[in-house]
Amino acid sequence: MSSVSLNEINKIYDNGVHAIVDLSIEISDGEFLVLVGPSGCGKSTALRMIAGLENVTS
Repeated sequence: MSSVSLNEINKIYDNGVHAIVDLSIEISDGEFLVLVGPSGCGKSTALRMIAGLENVTS
């Protein structure tokens, strides 16, 4: 299988909204991860960047 590693990624939209700020996460092979948080905190954006549906700004 494989693992996922994100190191200080950021997502800034064209309108200046900084949706993801310095997200660092390591998900090992076979690990189960749940993202929880309030509405608008960047959960879906982070998952879309992992899936390749959103570009990582930096």
